[in-house]
Amino acid sequence: MYSTNSLDRRDFIKLAGAATAGSFLTRSFAAPDIQTTRGEDTRPNLLFLHVDQLSYAAISAHGDPFVNTPNLDKFAEQGFNFSKSYSPDPICCPARSCWVTGRYSSEHNVVVNNRPLREELPDYGQWMGQNGYQTVHIGKWHVGRPLHESFQLIPHNTHPQGEYGDNLTALSFESFLTSRNDKRPFFANIGLMNPHDCGNSGRNAQHPFPYRDMLDELPTLPANFDYDLREPEHLKTIHKQSLGMTKAWQEENWRYASWLYYRLVEMVDVNVGYILDTLERSPYHKNTMIILTSDHGDNNTHHRMFFKNNFYDRSVRVPMMVAFPGQLETGIKDDTHLVSGLDIFPTLCDYAEIEAPVVQRGASLRPLLEQADAPWRKEVFAQSNAAGRMVVDEQYKFVRYSDSIVTQLFDLENDPLETKNLSFDSDHQPTCKRLSQAIDTLESTLDNVELPEHMLKGKS
Repeated sequence: MYSTNSLDRRDFIKLAGAATAGSFLTRSFAAPDIQTTRGEDTRPNLLFLHVDQLSYAAISAHGDPFVNTPNLDKFAEQGFNFSKSYSPDPICCPARSCWVTGRYSSEHNVVVNNRPLREELPDYGQWMGQNGYQTVHIGKWHVGRPLHESFQLIPHNTHPQGEYGDNLTALSFESFLTSRNDKRPFFANIGLMNPHDCGNSGRNAQHPFPYRDMLDELPTLPANFDYDLREPEHLKTIHKQSLGMTKAWQEENWRYASWLYYRLVEMVDVNVGYILDTLERSPYHKNTMIILTSDHGDNNTHHRMFFKNNFYDRSVRVPMMVAFPGQLETGIKDDTHLVSGLDIFPTLCDYAEIEAPVVQRGASLRPLLEQADAPWRKEVFAQSNAAGRMVVDEQYKFVRYSDSIVTQLFDLENDPLETKNLSFDSDHQPTCKRLSQAIDTLESTLDNVELPEHMLKGKS
């Protein structure tokens, strides 16, 4: 069993009379709901479970000594764990819009938060509903399209803070499983908020630091806390904004903010465990494929930064774990293949035994999950803030912004903390040129929307 640490939440469900889905969810008649003529539909159920602002490295199974995540650790042991997984756009709404469409931000129009999704692009809720799946969304959506147009069952309400809303999300999923009509498979899109709450407090702590009795509990500062000042303008702007918040900080204030982030990671880990335990107890467990990821990470003091919206690994590199009991090997860690959030939609379609939309920028992970001898990409790309582009290959990461002549090149194999920008070294100019051309080649294939000139200059 997963570690739920949830007191008596399951008793709450029982006292509510084995609560019906109607207690938490409402029916949308605007979302596609086309039942197939397959007869008994034995296709697998699909659970896409995502959290908000969780870096790949901020999990105890991934080597972080300052956090304890038993449920994420257990899922990693029971599933297939990709270590080279990247967000297609390391900020909330753009990343999620990439998930739901399988297209880059420059194509789906959500290049910054709260822009509308391109109307003619189907999202995965609509697509699954058109192909016979019962579709349900619970928790955070944050996509530029009304939720009721995409999923047949949607929550009555959500809370913008994970501290309050994530428990309700976990309970709502349990309610859904206890009352659903099981004559057809389901696609459940479950969004947990934390550790996103890290922006609500702690980063405005008093000065001087007031909690002297907990100094020994605080994480140490990372080895890349002092960063290379030769950054693109976009990153200089982020650091300037951060300075306004932290200029009076001492070392312990930074360490406390990091400590708080880890506690919020542990908070969401409890709800991940509750959801996975709920599924494991249900009759659907053995026929449910689960994908777990995050929209982006959090710098969490690395490079003297917080939050996201940049291409440093703490911001753009995210967990990607997949499990399918009895169908996939367990305890596999893939340190080789480069994967992206763009791969989620085609993977869901592959396991649902349906064709994906004609244009998908990602690829199904199924050949990797089933360890088939199939070709795979040599590079993975990401966009950010309209003007930013990133490419990662087997060794290097290259970053450029359309409003800056300064680029970044990091040797991830020999400098995983990204402390030395090699783009200033003459010996590495061929690598910079090669990777910049790779970005140009990709861009030439995209169906990009027209954006205002000020956005292309990195100003949203």
